[in-house]
Amino acid sequence: MKERLFSVLYMFVLALVFTSVVGAVNWVSRERIRLNQEIALQRIVLSVLDLLPPEAISKKEMQAIFRRRIRSLPFGDRTVYVAVAPEGDRVEGYAFPVSGPGFWGPIYGMVAVDAQVQKILGIAFYRHSETPGLGGRITEAWFREQFRGKPLHVPSPGRRFFYLKPAGTATGPDEVDAITGATETSRRLEAFLDQELKRIIPLLRQQRPTGNV
Repeated sequence: MKERLFSVLYMFVLALVFTSVVGAVNWVSRERIRLNQEIALQRIVLSVLDLLPPEAISKKEMQAIFRRRIRSLPFGDRTVYVAVAPEGDRVEGYAFPVSGPGFWGPIYGMVAVDAQVQKILGIAFYRHSETPGLGGRITEAWFREQFRGKPLHVPSPGRRFFYLKPAGTATGPDEVDAITGATETSRRLEAFLDQELKRIIPLLRQQRPTGNV
């Protein structure tokens, strides 16, 4: 009887120890994942706002720039990141998340505009399920750089902010070269990006957040 009781208690203690260890590891990993995601988001925001120095910097240096230059504010159904001057006396731009359906799954991105909300400062697509080497090329610098400096003219009825044209044919201020062989990704990106811009750009122009500058 005692031996059986000892065996039960032993297994109970052993299970409790292992459960505690697994729980602790899970908590540490979850916190580490959260911090890594936070750092990745900060880097994306600084990148589209063109606030990262050209030389490589450490995570701590990058986080210091973010704390000094960025104010995170709720704005409608999303967060807007307000970029302020080094002196903190004026707004230099805004960054905001965008998302929509791609060909294989949702695409998540970040768009930055100037303080007057008149042109694109930068754009990034940082999470997606598009085909590597085809639709997945939306993350490549050559594709993203096409948007930099593009004017944000209010489209006339039935028009879009931007059109993705067959590679090598984009010439207008509202046109960018699409990715060869990724017709569906390009078509869906064009549609949801336009939808998102038509939601947020008018709001930013009407009530620009200042971040308490």
